[in-house]
Amino acid sequence: MDQHVIDEIIERNDIVDVISNYIPLKKTGSNFKARCPFHDEKTASFIVSPKKQIYKCFGCGKGGNVITYVQEFEKISFPEALKKLAARAGITVKQSMQSKGKDSKRDLIYKIYEIATGYFYKNLVEHGSSALEYLAERDIKNETIKKFKLGFALNSYGGLHNYLLKNDINEKILATTGLFTSKNNDLFRERIMFPIHSSSGKVVAFGGRKLHESQSGGKYVNSPTTDIYTKGNELYGLFDTKYTISKKDHALICEGYTDFLRLYENGFTNSVASLGTSLTDSQISILSRFTENIYMLYDGDSSGRKAAVRAAGKILGKGYNVKIIELPQTDDPDSYIRNNGAKSMQEMIDKAKPIAEFLKDDEVIGVDKKGKLSVLFDILNEI
Repeated sequence: MDQHVIDEIIERNDIVDVISNYIPLKKTGSNFKARCPFHDEKTASFIVSPKKQIYKCFGCGKGGNVITYVQEFEKISFPEALKKLAARAGITVKQSMQSKGKDSKRDLIYKIYEIATGYFYKNLVEHGSSALEYLAERDIKNETIKKFKLGFALNSYGGLHNYLLKNDINEKILATTGLFTSKNNDLFRERIMFPIHSSSGKVVAFGGRKLHESQSGGKYVNSPTTDIYTKGNELYGLFDTKYTISKKDHALICEGYTDFLRLYENGFTNSVASLGTSLTDSQISILSRFTENIYMLYDGDSSGRKAAVRAAGKILGKGYNVKIIELPQTDDPDSYIRNNGAKSMQEMIDKAKPIAEFLKDDEVIGVDKKGKLSVLFDILNEI
């Protein structure tokens, strides 16, 4: 790409406007300040200069211009960052200016996941009557299915495999995508498919839920680690909710796909799902780019509450604010909203408690006062 085009893209994308779409900035004198999105820190040392159109973190040392920021934050290549910023500024980038080299391995896997997402969605619409019935029984709206591109994997050993070959994907790369077994069969068969997006919006993995209890395998089959996905590094829904989270300055963390979808449908568009009960340091770090105020909204049973306490302890240890929402023992967020409505859920959120108060009042986990004190001491020691 010609240098004058790059210069125009930089000039047309004010660095403060761009970065403030990712993280909250606070004006300090002639500059803007924030907690660094690239490393964990308790004191803000990330500076953005509108005059110089650069950023610099005095904690980790990272710095650069608007292009390098988008590269670093979105985890994308230089040409991808240019294209993204060009589109934002209304600049047309001619095909001849784009990279003419072959797609990198990562780029090709991203492309395969994009094709697979479309394939699964098409299957759901055209061949997924049983899956659509299941979703209808769970009151998942058609608008939600479309927005989050839910899909259906056919009961076929080679459906996706053959579809990718028809779309000119080289068979040699398929074994590295995490979409196939060691015998080259489709990994996901007869399952409702939930695409998992990175925070930049690329599909990087899938979760597949079985339709019938009689089916073999676990309730969920999840994508393995690949060149574009590491388990515990993503939060389901974050790509769609990160700006609302930043605007509202707090986030709700639930466990699974249907919990998230139910919350989102009912106006809780500052939610994410941790895809299980083991909230990771990486997930906390990613979420902290958008808010330091977190509400744990796990299941109301004993295991859910224990997991919420563990997660809250980790969050507190990172220096962020955290409260736990106490659902009835027999409910998860999905069932609670279906049975009681969004207004009642908001009331539960408003009554969320800090860890110590939650443990003091809890009668479900099954831990006596001495045990509760032990949990609190363990959390304090980690802090």
